Amino acid sequence: MDRPGAAELEAMIDAEFARADSDTAETAEKQISTGTLSIESAAETRVILVDAFNVLHAVLLGRERDHGWWRREERERLLRRISGWKNGPDEIWVAFDGAQPAWSVWAEPILRPITVASRGPIVHSVYVESADDWIVRRARRSARPQQLIVVSADRKVSGRARSAGCEIWTPWAFISQCPTLSEDPTQSTESD
Repeated sequence: MDRPGAAELEAMIDAEFARADSDTAETAEKQISTGTLSIESAAETRVILVDAFNVLHAVLLGRERDHGWWRREERERLLRRISGWKNGPDEIWVAFDGAQPAWSVWAEPILRPITVASRGPIVHSVYVESADDWIVRRARRSARPQQLIVVSADRKVSGRARSAGCEIWTPWAFISQCPTLSEDPTQSTESD
């Protein structure tokens, strides 16, 4: 069986994002109509688009910037940190530039959303030709741009997403909301 090319993979990711965006809105409508979700809570659920290598390079690596910031260990480190998002049931899309590495297909999942206040984030990682372009397309095509947060220090990406109606966060502001393991409220520091 032939592996899909970059264009086909990106189209599949686009379709999944559109489905998730539609499902989130549809689920919220059903929960509001049955009384299991308030309108205020539905409005609080956001979609967050993260420029992964931008965040890695700008925040997490510090002086280590020139030493393999694109490596598997660094990608996993970022995803683990993001899975600690402490602001509720948001859906987080982490976009990496480049083809999906073979190790990510067969690797054991590293994301187990941390449940904070009974609901944690849903974290997706995607590999696209250009994370910048993918994020801007999502921002422009979203049915709910006012509930979209774009995380990037790239001025062009930020400007284009802002003009689509999205909220912009710096990588530093975003990472400050993702606790490290020692800050994880679900981890016990006491011995059994």
